[in-house]
Amino acid sequence: MLRFLIATGVTLMLLGFGAAGWQYWQSLPDAPAVEMVAETGTPPPASAARTAAALPQSWPISPTGGAVAVTDVRAFLDQDRSEPARSAVITLTATLDDLLAEGEVPPEPVFSEVFGDIRAPLLADGLCPVLTKGTARLCVVHSARVVPGSVDLARGTARFRIELYYGLGPDAGALPDLALHVLDQEPVTIAPENATGHASVEAALAALIDAATAACPAEEAGQACRVLRLSLDWAPGQTASGQAQVSWLRPLPKSLRVAPPIDPSPEG
Repeated sequence: MLRFLIATGVTLMLLGFGAAGWQYWQSLPDAPAVEMVAETGTPPPASAARTAAALPQSWPISPTGGAVAVTDVRAFLDQDRSEPARSAVITLTATLDDLLAEGEVPPEPVFSEVFGDIRAPLLADGLCPVLTKGTARLCVVHSARVVPGSVDLARGTARFRIELYYGLGPDAGALPDLALHVLDQEPVTIAPENATGHASVEAALAALIDAATAACPAEEAGQACRVLRLSLDWAPGQTASGQAQVSWLRPLPKSLRVAPPIDPSPEG
């Protein structure tokens, strides 16, 4: 009798999960009306097909014909607000005494990390203006914290991690037809000659933004070039390390063609 009750309970659970899964699957958006098919005739992986089916029709594809990651699409298209997928992450070394107010006594060593966490937002004050001057229309400080375990009591320093979310300014013109363009992307690093001699983290961030902007292709080769992500590691007297992701639209490659959807034949 006990075995029967256990088996019945497991069966009911499986049926319930199955019904819930079917409802979720049915709630997904329909496949886009236009598919991008490689001329080689090789079908895309099943995972890519499922991803593409869940995207709106107007979302761009990659130069190889696959679906672009949703986070990259959101960062590229949604410019009107600060977006988590479009962020600048700055890691820097700072002196804890520089975070003290005038006449303030340093905390006990055991409280140094807590003190750094509390005052970390002060280090972010000058970073958003660099972004809004360079590539962003708006910028907000999402977080500013001490890197756990990074306090160096002998030197009186700590490592800090600051994350900024930013929104981009409007384009001069409307975007082209996304069905006839691909979203191209390129990582950009600070050039060796531009990675040294930065007296401040703000100067290093400005150099990274300049490098990313300079990496945008010529107007005839790409449209709507946007800096989507930035990361920077800076410490006084050391070579800065920075990387950015730049994305833009360019015409559909000749290796791809637009194919109509394969719809079932009408009944009758």
